Amino acid sequence: MVGGIAALTTRARREREKEERRQSILQAAREVFLEKGFSRATMDDVAERAEVSKGTLYLYFESKETLLAHLLLEGLDSLYSYLEEAFAPDRPLTADERLRRLGWAYFRFFQEEPHYFRFLMAVNGERFRETVTPEMYQEVLAASTEGLNLVAQAIEQGIQEGLFICCDARQAAATLWATFNGVLELMSHPLRRDMVGVSTDTFYQTALEAVVRGLRVSS
Repeated sequence: MVGGIAALTTRARREREKEERRQSILQAAREVFLEKGFSRATMDDVAERAEVSKGTLYLYFESKETLLAHLLLEGLDSLYSYLEEAFAPDRPLTADERLRRLGWAYFRFFQEEPHYFRFLMAVNGERFRETVTPEMYQEVLAASTEGLNLVAQAIEQGIQEGLFICCDARQAAATLWATFNGVLELMSHPLRRDMVGVSTDTFYQTALEAVVRGLRVSS
């Protein structure tokens, strides 16, 4: 009996230590990717920052893209929290109000979680899909789709209410998402920001309103 309890205690301690090591490696990857950029960072850099051997690193994460995938899942979970709160399914909001709230929730995410936004923008589609496991790819894809689904639901609400004229709510949601990312990526570069000549939030609002107006039924 005593031996069995000791074995369980030892196993629990080892599992805790493994999880602590895993989190330490993820933190190291987060720091290295932010400092060097994902494309320039290497697994050697991550191993050095985490103070583990490269062999130990590969025991936990099989590639740089796998590390990014885990960070993406963290970021997507955080993003969904912003969007879910903004969607407010229990509140009697009009579709355009709900859509604007979702747009500004994404902007808040960009401002308050800039590291996660950078990781979302770092994904190279083909390379990422080829390097991570199919299971991991599907997990990231599913998490990415959750937020887009909320936008599509808001647009579908507008179609049902006769407020929006649109053939495909999901395609419209993807267009809105592409617009947001395009604005935020462009305004992240000082030279391009100076070319535009307005603040990021002003330009973002202009783009958001242009898309919402484009969805509206002409009066």
